[in-house]
Amino acid sequence: MATQFRHIMLMVKDVAGAVKFYKEGLGLPVKVETPGWAEIEADGATIAFHGANEAPETGSSPILSFTVDDVHQAIADLEALGGNLEGRVREPSFGKVAAVRSPQGHLVSLLEPTPKAAE
Repeated sequence: MATQFRHIMLMVKDVAGAVKFYKEGLGLPVKVETPGWAEIEADGATIAFHGANEAPETGSSPILSFTVDDVHQAIADLEALGGNLEGRVREPSFGKVAAVRSPQGHLVSLLEPTPKAAE
């Protein structure tokens, strides 16, 4: 069998909280949710949350990158769910970019592409 991508797995202390952050903050649909395991759909990819008592607080996981229609609204939605903006919103030539730390300590990258870059 050829190697196939399965999912991105994040170790978290609070599975339900992680699901809520991505479901309500970014509108991602939930595929599976149990107290110790959950999966959400992210445009054809699966992000899995594995419950762990000793999950790292910050910095030792992949960065999850999302394209959004309105970076400021996405930041507000995620902050309302316990996220923290890291740094400032930057505006390089290709759009607005920001980084938000989830309550579980994972870094979420947000890009609002310029209309030209979105084509």
